Formats: sequence, C-alpha cells, structure tokens
Amino acid sequence: MYDEIKEFVAFILKRNGFRVKKDFRCPEGWIDVAGFKRGFSVGIEIGNPENVTSKLMSYPFSTRIVICDDCDYRSGEIIVTDINSLCKTLNIDCNPSFEEWLKQKKDDDYKFYRVVFDHLREKLSDDAVARRAIDAVIYLYMAEEVIEDYSGKVTEKIPFVRLYPTLVECGLAIRDTKDIFAPKTFMTSLTRDGFRVAKIAVREKLRKKRNEIEDIIDEIGREVLFVITTGLAERKGLVLREVDVESFEISGECLDEIYYSILPIFASIDIDDILKMFYGKEFTPLTALCKVLSYTVFYHKARDLFERLFKISLASKVPVHDYYGEFFGYEYRTSKEVAEFLSKFAYAKIDSEILHKFYNILLLAFLKGTRTKDLEVALERGIVREKPGGLEIVDRERFKEFIKARMARIAAEAVESIFSSRASSR
Repeated sequence: MYDEIKEFVAFILKRNGFRVKKDFRCPEGWIDVAGFKRGFSVGIEIGNPENVTSKLMSYPFSTRIVICDDCDYRSGEIIVTDINSLCKTLNIDCNPSFEEWLKQKKDDDYKFYRVVFDHLREKLSDDAVARRAIDAVIYLYMAEEVIEDYSGKVTEKIPFVRLYPTLVECGLAIRDTKDIFAPKTFMTSLTRDGFRVAKIAVREKLRKKRNEIEDIIDEIGREVLFVITTGLAERKGLVLREVDVESFEISGECLDEIYYSILPIFASIDIDDILKMFYGKEFTPLTALCKVLSYTVFYHKARDLFERLFKISLASKVPVHDYYGEFFGYEYRTSKEVAEFLSKFAYAKIDSEILHKFYNILLLAFLKGTRTKDLEVALERGIVREKPGGLEIVDRERFKEFIKARMARIAAEAVESIFSSRASSR
C-alpha cells in the first residue's frame, strides 16, 4: 500500500495547487513527497516516524508530516497522522478521498510494463529469460551507463551483456560506440521507455523480495543500515566505491576498547582519500560522519549489503573507467527507490555532540577549523599555525596522523553511541 499512498499524496497536493516532487532529495536522503506553494512547503514521509524524522528535519520545510497508522509518537516539530486525516491536517480539499481514488486509479505505467514483459517473453520464448531481461533493465537503470569493454582491459564478466542487443531491439536501451573501425567498447544505457519499465520493475522487485530484504537488514543491523543509507546517499541513489579496507571485528563495548580496535583502520588510510569524498559536495555533520563510517568501520558490512542486493537484482556492480577509458575498479550502485525502501527500516541515534565534534575535525582537516579544543591542541603541538586569512600546516605528516587519530576517537564514540542506543531500546 506504500506506493498507492505515495501516489495519492502527490495527486491530492497537485489538485490543491502545489508544485509536487516525489522522492525529493534532502541533505540526509529522500523525502517521499514534497509540496511547494506560495512561500509554504510541506515534506511528507510514509512509515515509522522514529525512522524518518531525521531526514525531515534536515530540510527547512514549513510543515513536516509523517503518515502512519496507529503510531504513538510525539514531537513538537513533526505531525503524525493517517492518510484519511492528511487533508484536514493541511487544511486542503480532499476530493476524491483516498478510498474513492483507489477505486478509479489507472496505472498506465504498470500496464505498459506488462505489455513490454509479454513482448519480451514472446521474443525470447522463455519466461525465465524474459525475467532476466527485466533484471538487465533494472541493472542499467541503477548503473546509468555501462561500458562494454572487449579490449581485454576488463576481465570480469559484464552482467546481462548478452541481453543488451535484445533490449536495444525492443527500444528499451541504446548502444553506441566512439570507435569508428573494429569497435572494442560500447556504451549502453536506457531509453525513456527503458526508464519507465525500470521504475515499475524495481517496485515489483521490492514488493516480491520484501521478506528476503528484511532478513538481510536484520543480519546487517538496522543501526548500521542507518549509517550506510545516510552516508552513501548521492544524487540518484546509494553509491559505494570499492576500496582496500582491512576486515576486522569491533572488539569490546567500552569506548577505549572500541577505539583501539578501529584505530588501525584509520591509521592505514590516507587522510586525503577521506577528504576527496567531500570535494564539491554539501554535507551535514550527520552525513559526514556516516560517510566516513561507511568507508571505514562499517565498510565490509556496506559491501556485504550491496553484494546481497546485487544477487537479487536490486543493486548494480559497475565497472568504472577514467576519462581515457582505462578501467580502475568497481562501484556498487542502487536507486533512490531502493535507498528509500531501506531507510524505512533503519534508525540509529547518534549524540549531537559527537556529530559536531566530527564535523569540526573534518573542517580542521580542510584548514577551515573554528576555535575548538582540537585546533588549540594542534596549535600547541606546532602541527599548524595561524596566519592572516586562516591556518597553515607546519608538519604535514604529523597533521595527517593527528586528524586520523581524532577521527578514530570520535568514530569510536559514535559506534558506542549507536550500539548503546540499540541496547537501551531492547
């Protein structure tokens, strides 16, 4: 019923003169529906209020609403209501009602999806292969564009590659090459019809695989999932780049034990690689901490999540090439629909003081630090010095080690906060 409620909310807001955006990108993920009208804005989420409040609060909506049946949740900044009371809450006209709208609802996109699937089944003469072709559409949707490389530079098999010509013949994909003679590389991506099919196919896959996904979430941990979905959110979904991080287990429960178990991870990473993740991007204290945790402490859990989603065709593992076509590794990607679905099950409480400490040490790493205790220590140790207009590094190696040690300590505080909140909620 989630998809139907979301469609109805968008429909009724439009009918009342709102400019509506479904899957609205906010600093900490995606909001189900956002509406804008003459200086007034509303963000509407569907699901458990506890799990979505942080996202809603990360954007300055005039009003924030969570649609949830039988939810006992109190907040001065969030309105919790059910779908039948939404219009009264917003003081807008509700004609037709949700029940009336459901009766007369026509899903043209789903009908189009069925026509395409039937055509694929007829063309390929096999139900299983037709379903694989739909999975190929989902893969391309999440990958955005796949470079088919036959030059020998990429030795790992490209998923669904044998089905791409069929998708092109059916008008679902386009396949092009920059080579004039004896081409060895092709760029494959979806057409508009391909995107239309992919969006419905993802919804269907999420519906059919819900129980399996929930099992994966329970094994990964809902608190860890919150970190991953918050930290890895990019413009079109979640993205995890393959990096070399040593596998380890967090040992102990007290802060010092956690710190000394994760310190080697931070010690082995070049601080410049961490800073590159933030170049040209907006981030909040929460998203910054979650991104770094996703590439350090929880990297292998994040990779496991994507691998398991990939196996059920809800993520893509994409070969990545540089500007000159040289292969340099893989990325895991999944769409905003999957990211939004996962976020409904994820929640972790991280103390705001920890968030701001991490944000400040990150700013110091960029030499934009405000007057904090960490800056005072760095100045006292002669690692940095003040100069007109800002800060200057005196000893680069010591500066890097100082930043990494402080990040590790604050990350340990965050991990302790996350798991202590889990224990207290049981």
